[in-house]
Amino acid sequence: MYGLILAGGAGTRLWPLSRSAYPKQLLPLGNGKQSLLQSAFQRLARLIEPEHIITVTSRAYEAAVHAQLQELAPGFSEHNVLGEPIGRDSAPAVLWGALRVAHRQADATLVVMWSDQMIRNEKAFDQALEKAYDTVRDGGLAAVGVPANRPSTMLGYIKLGREVDKGVFQAEQFIEKPDRVTAERLVAEESYLWNPGIFVFNVRTLLEEFEHHAPTMMGHFREHARYLKDNDWTSAELIERIYARLSRQSIDYLLLEKTDRLRLVPADLGWSDLGTWDEMYFQAPKDARGNAVSGNAITLETQNTYVRAGKRLITTVGVEGLVVIDTDDAVLVCDMSHVQDVKQLVEHLKERGRPEADCVTETVRPWGSYAILQEGPGFKVKLIEVQPHQKLSLQMHNHRAEHWVVVQGRARLTCREEVGEYGANDYFYVPQGAKHRIENVGEEPLRIIEVQQGGYLGEDDIVRFEDVYGRA
Repeated sequence: MYGLILAGGAGTRLWPLSRSAYPKQLLPLGNGKQSLLQSAFQRLARLIEPEHIITVTSRAYEAAVHAQLQELAPGFSEHNVLGEPIGRDSAPAVLWGALRVAHRQADATLVVMWSDQMIRNEKAFDQALEKAYDTVRDGGLAAVGVPANRPSTMLGYIKLGREVDKGVFQAEQFIEKPDRVTAERLVAEESYLWNPGIFVFNVRTLLEEFEHHAPTMMGHFREHARYLKDNDWTSAELIERIYARLSRQSIDYLLLEKTDRLRLVPADLGWSDLGTWDEMYFQAPKDARGNAVSGNAITLETQNTYVRAGKRLITTVGVEGLVVIDTDDAVLVCDMSHVQDVKQLVEHLKERGRPEADCVTETVRPWGSYAILQEGPGFKVKLIEVQPHQKLSLQMHNHRAEHWVVVQGRARLTCREEVGEYGANDYFYVPQGAKHRIENVGEEPLRIIEVQQGGYLGEDDIVRFEDVYGRA
């Protein structure tokens, strides 16, 4: 059995916490410290060998995804993280992942699931996958459906057809994101389940269905693949050529609604897609006044309100039915009934050229991360964090000099021909145009305060000469 995790969405309805530069699947939005992606990976790793789990994501998130999965499975192969050059919805992502699996095992069973969801009943999840596996292992397609316990206009529904085996049904009809009246009717009928995007496919069957129902898309993959003698579907150049010719297509619309080979396995997973702030509120524990409050916050005469505070103190007085979200650089205050409009707000911010629409204060890199603490004309201050035994590229800058102060850990710092080890409270200067490198030689995270000075401080002012992550 193989696993395929889809982790490419931007999650802008959860702005300002989730942004296109660092979306919700990479954030710890569930019950613990792990990100939603890490939880999804561990969920599959109970049943599937980690080296058999593939993740399809955006190329922009590739490094962050690989870093998070390496935390759970040291040595996890970078070839198991497939970075899409452009987003084309779920159908191309599933097809690419299936072709990658088929290259390794033509008749494999493949579990496909989205990374950005919460599942409380892990035992029921395992049981549902086992039942679906038995249904499709000799050929077939299966979807897991979860109870539609309230009307939702943001989720898809699948109708239960006739029972074809004990606990297994024919999938009769798909309805995607209905209006409110229709959603209320579907819930009342009790014959519709939510579609959480959890599937189990026989890979051979899945590729046959793509050939039958999506010949144009399959043709683009097949046509370009013939130019590679030994194609394992990891060539970035190949995928760029293919994706340039693809249109946006959902796996549900393109294939699953049309096939007559899809079976439905009902399961009560305690599931949520955590897609909007009202859903986050619904899933969170609440006090006696119906408030869900976390972080540095105090409420007074407040009811049915969701507050997620950051570093600074957030207070509310005499309000009801609000969402209040605080991050380092933005605050959202929204009526609970208007949470669906947050995505529209993000588009409005983009139109105004506001960097907060997409960017986050902390940027993840393969070696660790950095956060911009302050910037102004001719200067920028960063906190750089390098994970144990990781190192930045050997690089230089044409337009800036850098001042480093080590505040935690042990560093090996290189500048031109000088190499030395430094600890907390040590200072290092890198002149403009000098080759330099930071390396963590300790067992704890290395933290350095960096002050940049120069006429241009853009992140593209980097010339790499050597890089262990292949970016040179």
